[in-house]
Amino acid sequence: MRTLRFVTCDVFTDTPLAGNQLAVVFDAEGLPSETLLAITREFNYSETTFVFAPETEGTTRRVRIFTPGGEVPFAGHPTIGTAHVLVATGRVRTNADDGGTAVMQLVLGENVGPVPVRVWCENGLPVRAQLTTAQLPEERTEGVPSIEALADVLGLAPHDFVGGTHRPAGVSCGLPFLVVPLASVDAVRRARVRMDAWDAHLRGAWASEPLVFALVRDEAERADLPASLLDADIRARVFVPGLSVPEDPATGSANACLAGYLAARTPRDGTLRWRVAQGVEMGRPSRLEIEADKTQGAVRAVRVGGASVVVSEGTMRLPLPRS
Repeated sequence: MRTLRFVTCDVFTDTPLAGNQLAVVFDAEGLPSETLLAITREFNYSETTFVFAPETEGTTRRVRIFTPGGEVPFAGHPTIGTAHVLVATGRVRTNADDGGTAVMQLVLGENVGPVPVRVWCENGLPVRAQLTTAQLPEERTEGVPSIEALADVLGLAPHDFVGGTHRPAGVSCGLPFLVVPLASVDAVRRARVRMDAWDAHLRGAWASEPLVFALVRDEAERADLPASLLDADIRARVFVPGLSVPEDPATGSANACLAGYLAARTPRDGTLRWRVAQGVEMGRPSRLEIEADKTQGAVRAVRVGGASVVVSEGTMRLPLPRS
């Protein structure tokens, strides 16, 4: 038998059993991708990461990210959670004494390229992490279905969508999502992916996985939020049927796309920030802090951050292949 160690954590929350679940697996060197995918499906979380020794100078670790549907080049909550676990378990040591505060810089080598992650530590333990995307937002509007088609996909009416400059667009910071602005938080709550319509209108598209969002405008739209999310600016949901994730509780890669989308439509430069509530409808409330640097009308950097908390640690035993 071969033994692998794993740690599970909840990401984009400081409360166990909220946020987005992640399994971080160690000691998987030499295992084929098919086995890594089978392990991912065994956990059955939206994503699982596998951590290896660094392959590129300047990186802290090599990280491969899998959903139950296959390997992906980049994802936000696995990047944040893996960095947290590396520091929380002492595999990457904090540079502060037990009573001090420190900010650490990790670089995770992912399929998209090196992803910088800052980790804030207090009393020797990580409390928050923030990634900077390896790729700047790429936006495409060609091939995006009509509002009528998207209404069919999401079980909504055309009047639930926002028009003008805030029309749906495909955006990628390493993993494409279809950013879909809605007119109200109520429309976000009511959104559901109808798989027959998704197959007809989005399957095979460059950006086929919808992120729906609405600006939070008043207290009534905060009524179902926990105390930790009452200051949210945006309510979002993310559906990833193409990667066997019907709905994701907290999606850093999609929210990085959202930061780029919003920054491109904000008529001012500077560092632009938003607080996003996601996962509420799933009973796993998540808080994501997104920001974009904009200079002379162009987005120069995108960052996504939040808290994480370790939930469990254990071992997995796999049979050795027959020779």
